[in-house]
Amino acid sequence: MYSFGKRLFPFLVVWVGLAFMNHTLAQTTDFDRYFPDITITKSNDPAPGYFFLATKKTYVDTAENYVAIIDNYGTPVYFRLADGKAAGMQVREDGIYFNEGQPKKYYHIDSMLIKTDTFNTEGYKLDGHDFDIDSNRHVLLLGTNLVTMDLTSLGGLADATVKDKVVQEFDENGNLLFTWKALDHFEITDANENSPFVDFTASTVDYLHANSLTFDSDTSFLLSCRHFDEVTKIDRRTGVIIWRLGGKHNQFTFVNDTLKFSHPHTIRKLDNGNILIFDNGNFHNPPISSVMEYKLDEQAMTATLVRRQYHDPEIFANHAGGEMMLANGNLLVYWGEETPSFTEYHPDGSVAIEMDYSAHSFSNRVAKSSWSHKVFEPITDNVNFGMWDGYTESNYLLTVHNNTDSIFTLTGYATHTDNFYIRDTFPVEIPAHGDKDITVTFFPENAKTGFITDILTLQADYPHIYIASQVKLTGNKEDTQTPVVTIQPDTVNVPLTAVIQVDFTEPVRLTNGTDLNYQNIDSLFIFNKGGINGEAVPYNANINTDKTHIEIIPADSLLANQTYYVSLDAVLEDYSGNSIAPTSVQFSTGTSITAVDLLGTHPCRVFPNPGTGIFTFIFDNNIPKMMIIYDISGKEVYREKDITSPVYHLNLTKQKPGMYFFLIQSKGHDMLDSGKIVLKRE
Repeated sequence: MYSFGKRLFPFLVVWVGLAFMNHTLAQTTDFDRYFPDITITKSNDPAPGYFFLATKKTYVDTAENYVAIIDNYGTPVYFRLADGKAAGMQVREDGIYFNEGQPKKYYHIDSMLIKTDTFNTEGYKLDGHDFDIDSNRHVLLLGTNLVTMDLTSLGGLADATVKDKVVQEFDENGNLLFTWKALDHFEITDANENSPFVDFTASTVDYLHANSLTFDSDTSFLLSCRHFDEVTKIDRRTGVIIWRLGGKHNQFTFVNDTLKFSHPHTIRKLDNGNILIFDNGNFHNPPISSVMEYKLDEQAMTATLVRRQYHDPEIFANHAGGEMMLANGNLLVYWGEETPSFTEYHPDGSVAIEMDYSAHSFSNRVAKSSWSHKVFEPITDNVNFGMWDGYTESNYLLTVHNNTDSIFTLTGYATHTDNFYIRDTFPVEIPAHGDKDITVTFFPENAKTGFITDILTLQADYPHIYIASQVKLTGNKEDTQTPVVTIQPDTVNVPLTAVIQVDFTEPVRLTNGTDLNYQNIDSLFIFNKGGINGEAVPYNANINTDKTHIEIIPADSLLANQTYYVSLDAVLEDYSGNSIAPTSVQFSTGTSITAVDLLGTHPCRVFPNPGTGIFTFIFDNNIPKMMIIYDISGKEVYREKDITSPVYHLNLTKQKPGMYFFLIQSKGHDMLDSGKIVLKRE
């Protein structure tokens, strides 16, 4: 539980909730009521920076829409309630842009967290789905134009209201350069008439639903046309359509992609010229959402699929969702109103971090950036205490500067461990444009590792706003203990979907002092079938942020009735230089899941999935059966030997959040079904 004015202790699976434990401070904003509980199911060395949220919908009675900035631990560094719905958020070098309130308009928050009225459409109602700014500070905005049309030829009304879209470009001084109207260039019948969102007989017809746009070049822009299943390139000078990708009027040959995209939501242009599309997948069979990257050859008119990123387990976002390519090459995907709220992926497709607050609120855009405010600033963002002497407190005077014109008050602080703390009594006042020294103390008496890291969050709680700044803290403690490594599974009858788990008792690195990451750990292990000299098993590995846990994920399902050998084949060390000897295990799998055909595919359905502990299984037959549940390492955590009812309620409330696998067997141990279930924290 996260507590303002208190210390936050270590975690792997994180539940962040704001509970004001320090009641001696005058709390004025009651963030405990408004800030969401955030679940972090995986944290595997995500990109540095902060996540930016602007919500347009909430799901609990006590919640209100908000604008927030959170770090990789879910810790807020900025929070304020929004003026109604907030959406269309982007982060740029000069601050945060988003729209909120009624009538809707875009606002800008600068480094002093000052909110200013920035831009709006002229003559049309602003559509807050998206906007874009180019290097010349020109702005593209979406607007809505309501047009009365006779749709009797389509079985509709003679005076139907058609929602048309306009695109307006403004220069750096806010002067309107041009207005582009979709109906001047599209036909209403370009829409996918099979879409549940398109009804030509309705009084109001949303035939296009443009939901994203981006500058493409000095003379063109790209428009995502959701109800067309199309991305369109348009000339900014003449308004003429240059080409159409997807939909009824597709002009491209798709390469490496027979699925294509359906009802897209967000389009982004990458620095390498490729485009990213969030594919809601409404008309895929089955409907599954993903992010795809295309390389376009506009001479040969080919669209080559470079990458398609699915979630595991698969997600269908009926609407919303989007993506952002981060500076380090990671891909941020936000899943609309689904669970989880967003996932950050490494370039190899492994999960860097995943957060969920979907039971509380929905941000239709999520961004990540290293941008931070300048309201108050520690003079350094990194303090190294060096080696602890073993018995006394080590102190550091941290100077904090106030950049405002009035006294600034710090109301509390937070850390993740009890090895660092502040000796000063809060609240602490910093004079206008002045400095204040705060004593940060390092006393790692209870630390169980030789290398200690933490993040100090200095907090300021003001009416209707919360602001924080962070400093990374490091220190060392004498350590001569060799870390212990364990590899699981190391048993028999391991499920074919098992993931190998490697755990260390403290953070480890390469012996040359290099930190481990998703790129360099794939060469650390031998993974063979049959034994040490057997055939190599292709795999992808990932390591957590704390450098204490590695997952080895086979490229394909394991073979039935097969022995496997896994070995740590490199010498690693802890951060005090204590080496770890190589180690190995063997395990064997059980019966092949081939008897699924016995009853047809997937004779059971599971819901909710993901769920918070109680999962309902509905079977389409009355054959007596048994159920076995395994965790991701292949360890059995639950067994029910006699299921005779067509409905069975599985209780996993005592298990840790994460992914689990179920096997359904007949009483004769024939395999009937298998699958994944995801347990998330309430």
